[in-house]
Amino acid sequence: MSTPFDAPQHSGSTQTRLNSVPAEGGGGGGGGGTNVDTQRLDEAANALVELRGDTENVDNAADDDCLSASRGLNKHSAGGMAEAGSWATAGSLVTMDVRWGSQVLNLKSLLQDISDKLHTTSGHYTSTEQEEQARQRSISTPFG
Repeated sequence: MSTPFDAPQHSGSTQTRLNSVPAEGGGGGGGGGTNVDTQRLDEAANALVELRGDTENVDNAADDDCLSASRGLNKHSAGGMAEAGSWATAGSLVTMDVRWGSQVLNLKSLLQDISDKLHTTSGHYTSTEQEEQARQRSISTPFG
């Protein structure tokens, strides 16, 4: 299964390529340009947004399971009320759940930040390409 993050596969080639610029030729000027596939950037950004949503769902399930397990341990403890937290393991589950939630928030923030930057980069490339095309059309030559 291919994802927006997969690099194209080249069989038998050991030359390095930058986007669509061929590896042949020297380092002199002219001739080639860099081609950025903005659709792939947008696909990658959208995949991160989807992953962020999936992360939230997993976090919610973990919260429910940890709290249920904690209540279950305390419910069956001898000599104390279920809410009294008489099992040390029950309290540790709650502590672990809080720590997990903190890590999930950090991950979601990172995923959103990367997604936003990919969308911004795509927009900049699109805008720059449109400006360059307009500039090229506006150039008048003595040949018509």
